Amino acid sequence: MISPKSTKKQRPRTHAEINEYRRKSLVEGALRSLAEYGVSGTTVSTICTAAGSSRGLLGHYFATKDEVMVAALEYLFGQISLMVKESLDKFDGTAVEKLHQMPSVLFTAPVFTQLNRTAFLALWHETRFNDQVRVANRQLYRNYILRVERMFTAAARELGLKIDARRAALGLIAVSDGLWLGLSIHDDVITGEQAIEICQNYITRELKLD
Repeated sequence: MISPKSTKKQRPRTHAEINEYRRKSLVEGALRSLAEYGVSGTTVSTICTAAGSSRGLLGHYFATKDEVMVAALEYLFGQISLMVKESLDKFDGTAVEKLHQMPSVLFTAPVFTQLNRTAFLALWHETRFNDQVRVANRQLYRNYILRVERMFTAAARELGLKIDARRAALGLIAVSDGLWLGLSIHDDVITGEQAIEICQNYITRELKLD
């Protein structure tokens, strides 16, 4: 998801653009560091090295390491959510077909990458110990649940079904997150294709299509 800086990109010109560019570079650097070293091994030095920035710049945009972790989580979650939305928006299908397509998007590139998986794994672990990251993660997941719930509601309406869309959404997220976690730790046990099939089978059962 996060590629090295490109010299072909238009350079920021205004003060606001420069600040946004630098802050984004630091957040992306933090994600690369998290993916490689984990939270405990991520330092000002590793973040700035990954971002191609000076050590003093990090303190200008973030007061604490906790703030960097929260920003990294929000950025990663936001980028993945955007990629999923854009992919499903381009998919020409019914509400039921879009819901079935969602696992394919979740478990294939550009969403399902080594960097995204390992960075998420580090940040998920951090929610156990870091109050700020835990609060941010809770709000992000609430929004995620609402989006998936709306998808189940639309699919059920299309089929003329009455289902507990909230429960269905919680179940799908639990299944897909568990598979993400499993693949992040030991991808020699399960494949992305199997993860897609498991999630799609869950959707089929919830929509009573089997």
